[in-house]
Amino acid sequence: MFAGFALTCVSTTVGILYKVSQSHGGGFHYSTTSAICIAEFVKMIMSCFIHIGDTTHHTEGKSRVDSAVASARTQLSVSAVANIWLLALMYAVNNQLSFYVYMLADPGTIYLFKAASTIIVAVIQCTLVGKEFNGDQWKAMWLQMVGMIVVQYDPCKSAALYEPRAYGFMAVSCVVTSVCAVRNEYMAKGFKVGLNVQNIVMYAGGVVMNLFAFACLPNPNSAQSELGFFDGYSSPLACGVVFCNAMIGLAITAVYKYADAITKCISSDVTAVLLVIISTFVFHLKSSITMWCGVLVVCFAVHHYTNASQAASNAKKEPEATTATNGSKPRRDEEELRTLIGSTMEDEEDDTKV
Repeated sequence: MFAGFALTCVSTTVGILYKVSQSHGGGFHYSTTSAICIAEFVKMIMSCFIHIGDTTHHTEGKSRVDSAVASARTQLSVSAVANIWLLALMYAVNNQLSFYVYMLADPGTIYLFKAASTIIVAVIQCTLVGKEFNGDQWKAMWLQMVGMIVVQYDPCKSAALYEPRAYGFMAVSCVVTSVCAVRNEYMAKGFKVGLNVQNIVMYAGGVVMNLFAFACLPNPNSAQSELGFFDGYSSPLACGVVFCNAMIGLAITAVYKYADAITKCISSDVTAVLLVIISTFVFHLKSSITMWCGVLVVCFAVHHYTNASQAASNAKKEPEATTATNGSKPRRDEEELRTLIGSTMEDEEDDTKV
C-alpha cells in the first residue's frame, strides 16, 4: 500500500514537471537523453549502496564491498545480463517517447490513456504467465477503459480532444509500458538474481544506452539540436525531472517486488485523476460534464477492482486453511508431492538458467 502511494505521489510530480519544463521555443530546454542518463546513473549508485548495505550476503573476513561484489558475481550470468539489458533498452526507448508525447497532450490525458494498460497488462499476464483474474476484476478493468473513452470524447465537436497522432504515440507508449511492466514483475519475482543486483545491471545499461543516444542521435525532443550534455540544468525544473525520474524507478521496483504490475497500473489511474484536475486549471484542458462523468467512472472502476482483488485473495486463503486442518496422512502426501515437483522444477531451472 505504501509503495503504491509513493508511486502515485512521484508520478503526479513527474507529470507536472514534464509539462512545465518545456521551453517556449519548442520541446525542452535541456537534452532529454542526458536527463534520463543522469537519472539512471543516480539510481545505479543508490542501488549499489543498498546492495553493499545488505547484510544477508555478508561473508566473515571480507569487507562489505568485497562481499557484495562476490554475491553479484555468483548470481549473474551472460544470459541474465542480456535479459536485463533488453528491459533497459525498452525503458530507454519508452522514456524518450514519453517526453515527445508530453509535447502533444496534457499530463491528465496522457496518464488517463496510460491507465488503459491495466487491461493490456492483464491480457499479457494471462497469455504469457498464466495469471488468472475473476469476472469482477475483468469488469472493473473494462469499465476503466470505457471511462477513459468518455473523458477523451468532445460531444460538441463529435471528436476526440487531440489529433490522431497524439493518440497513436500514446498507444505505442502504452503497449511498450505494458510489456515492460509484465517483464519487470517476472524478473523481480522469478529470477534467481537479487532485486538490488538486477537494478544495478539495469540502470548501468540505461546509462550506457542513453549516453550512446546523446552522442550518436539527434536530440529527439527539442528544437535546439546542439544542446550540450549539461545545458539547461541551471533550471530547477530540469533538475526536478532528473530527481523524480530517479525516485520513480525505485518506487516502481518496490511495487513490482511487494505487490504486482496491476497495483502499479491502479496507482497510475489515481495519478491520472489528480492530473486531470490539475490540467483543467493549469494546462487548459477543456472541462465538461462528460469529462467529469468519465473521471467518476474511472474512480469507481478502481474502487471496484480493489474490492474484487481482496475478495479473490480471501477466497484463496479459505481452501488452504481447510486443507491444513485435514488428517496428517493426506497432508504428508501433499508435502511429499510438492517436494518432488519442487526438486524437478529446480533441476529444470538450473539447466535453463537466465
